Amino acid sequence: MKVFIAFLLLTVCPGLANAANVQQLIQLTDYVGVDYAVAVLDGEIINPGEYGEMQDFSSAIAAQVADLPASDASRQLLAQAAELVRLIENRAQPGEVKALAAAMRQAFISGFDVTVTPRRVPDLQAASALYSQQCVSCHGMNGQGDGPQAASMEPPPTDFTERERYQDRTVLGLYNTITQGLGGTAMQAYPGLDEAQRWSLAFYVGQLATTREEQAVGAAQFDQLAAEHPLTQLDYVATHTPAEVAAAHGEDGLAVMAYLRARPEMFFSTSSGTQLLEFSRIKLGESLAAYRAGDPDAAYELAVEAYLEGFELMEGNINAVDPDLRKEVEAAMTDYRNLLRKGAPVVTAEAGVQHIEGLLKIAVTRLDTTALSGKTAFVSALVILLREGLEALLVVAALAAFLIKTGRHDGLVYIYAGIAAAFVLGIATWVAANTFIDISGAQRELTEGFAALFAAVVLFSVGFWMHSKTSAVQWQAFIETSLQRHLGTGTLWGLAGLSFIAVYREMFEVVLFYQALWLQSSPEGQQMIFSGLLVAAGLLVVLGWLILRYSTRLPLRQFFAVSGIFMFVLAFIFTGKGIAALQEAGQIPLDPINIPSVELLGIYPNMQSTGVQLLLVVAAVVMLYISESGKRKRAG
Repeated sequence: MKVFIAFLLLTVCPGLANAANVQQLIQLTDYVGVDYAVAVLDGEIINPGEYGEMQDFSSAIAAQVADLPASDASRQLLAQAAELVRLIENRAQPGEVKALAAAMRQAFISGFDVTVTPRRVPDLQAASALYSQQCVSCHGMNGQGDGPQAASMEPPPTDFTERERYQDRTVLGLYNTITQGLGGTAMQAYPGLDEAQRWSLAFYVGQLATTREEQAVGAAQFDQLAAEHPLTQLDYVATHTPAEVAAAHGEDGLAVMAYLRARPEMFFSTSSGTQLLEFSRIKLGESLAAYRAGDPDAAYELAVEAYLEGFELMEGNINAVDPDLRKEVEAAMTDYRNLLRKGAPVVTAEAGVQHIEGLLKIAVTRLDTTALSGKTAFVSALVILLREGLEALLVVAALAAFLIKTGRHDGLVYIYAGIAAAFVLGIATWVAANTFIDISGAQRELTEGFAALFAAVVLFSVGFWMHSKTSAVQWQAFIETSLQRHLGTGTLWGLAGLSFIAVYREMFEVVLFYQALWLQSSPEGQQMIFSGLLVAAGLLVVLGWLILRYSTRLPLRQFFAVSGIFMFVLAFIFTGKGIAALQEAGQIPLDPINIPSVELLGIYPNMQSTGVQLLLVVAAVVMLYISESGKRKRAG
């Protein structure tokens, strides 16, 4: 189990450091683009301290870009970073530095998998309270940089109401500064704030320089925008400065920007549950933009994120109101990922995204007009736990029955320890993902996929071992050498590890599914979620009791024979589900074939998962043939 936990940490954490480095590079680049104007004017240094800081930051940017993984995007950024250093050394005009910094920001965003938008609606009211608690001492009550501690700080705290500075800051830049702090200044990082709080605070301070009158004008203009207008896209508003928006869309666009910074909820559906579908739509747009820019790898990763971080968490809710629509969206998103993987023409990819967006709009409408009733919420809650918990129950019940039947009741405590550890770590992982770290959907699926495949290997081995003990000669030898030696402490810890894996691989995702279901349900439905959960838990307990009661009544040799077959079946199921999880994470290709999908048995209509399952069946047949041949020889 220790090996698996170590492996778990390795699958959850990769990519976090690289993403953090890119976010820091975006932050530094934005800072240089904004503050260079304070250091240089008309080719003359007007603030030596600021100018030295610009030199240091531009050199740091160039050095960090050089350490990024090799790609077309990193090579482009390396040239841009060198140009940034040259412009600052030559005391170029602030407009040139600002334009280059803006171009680099967009290159970072399009070339690397970084978070540029909030997952949930920013809460500016809560952010106002956070600002009062965390920021007033430096930035002042109204954000003017005149807090009680401001006089002793060099450089002084930012004045968020300063219009010129407002024009040159992105919400993403503010978010990154809150997240990582800023070296050489009194601005520290705020690791105690979760992701949602940091985004809320970024939008809050990002609108302090605007006026209610400007926001009112922006509201009227926003209502007249076409659906495809850039200012209707959250990622565009979060990653562009007001000055850039004004240059592209005029004074009306500037007013819309002021309105949207103050009202970010306009980007999200009126139903909090369908925010996840809006997230999917945003990520699909980013994916298509990356594909147009000639970066299919980034496009594919964003398409995977669109599915895992958005649609997948709403699958159960959509299935409750329109099962056919759920299947259609899932198939369309799979088809789009295959288009990217196979290098389809851009126009074909565009058509794929348009098709998915149309389906997502239908899904949003269905969900917005159908708050889950009490009955539907009850059934959904019931199905979630039964579907996700059944496999774990079957493994745990089979292991417990084995120990009971062989007289090793003392070994049950190891099974219980594995289950308890899985519950604790599952809840802890969910809390960490919502508070401390950003565990992506891909990392979640990798963990589930590898855990399922590891469990399949163990189940296959245990099943074959059980079958090998069913011949008369082997059975007598097994009994004579005693169960104590065969079931030593090491083996019992192995059973504990298997029960841990079986339960943990489902725990984190179950919590996320219930979270999405809760957000979509009416008050009546939320009460029924608890009822559905309790009934499902009761059914699982009854099923486990039945398995233990009737399986342990079998004669010992028959029990081993039946359990061996059962282990093979579970290994078959876990293999299919493990491959499917890795496909959802984008680690294994998915080539559809024309066979029925039987999710209960882990059978999915694609070449890869079906092929691996067939290989498993062939391996089982060959091993059984060899085993039976050996038995006949020993009997003869």
